[in-house]
Amino acid sequence: MRTDSVDENSQLRDYVRVAVSFPVTFSFLKENDYERIRNVIISHRTGDREGDIMPLLGMEELESLDIAIAKIWMSMNSKLDYIIKLLKKDKKEEKENEGFCTDISGKGIKMIYKGDLSIGQYIQLRVHPPTFPPITIVALGKILRKEKSDTYKEGEIEVAVEFDTIHGDDREEIVSYVFKRQRELLRAKKEI
Repeated sequence: MRTDSVDENSQLRDYVRVAVSFPVTFSFLKENDYERIRNVIISHRTGDREGDIMPLLGMEELESLDIAIAKIWMSMNSKLDYIIKLLKKDKKEEKENEGFCTDISGKGIKMIYKGDLSIGQYIQLRVHPPTFPPITIVALGKILRKEKSDTYKEGEIEVAVEFDTIHGDDREEIVSYVFKRQRELLRAKKEI
């Protein structure tokens, strides 16, 4: 006797998922931009494309930073992100949409979005997991499914986005973050 849950369990996932909560930004892709952006993403990891400042410090220096300095650094980083966001608004560039990531893996994200998206639609994602040192991952995503739910505010939907194009090093950053987050959640359960 077969049940729906057996069929679902028979499909193994390639990547481990973890529950998270942080904002993500994305923009809609025009068909003529897809190939150009795809080639850029494949050729270099996000940090190389966007002038990542973290390579200025080695891992040993990062690990030895005082927690107060680390908090100041994170605060400065978020303020700079805000300034960049304001400057982009002034340039009248294509609108960047905001969602809220609730689940992440090396294969994709689940996010809450107020608006509507079409299944099969491609978007350019900017994922900013709350890590130190801060990282940003830019990838192309494809909308796999969307669901309305009573648990969200009116007009919000839950959207499953698969990474269609992502640099291998960026995917490894996400996988590393997922495992770190899992360890944090396990530690928190043990303390309860």
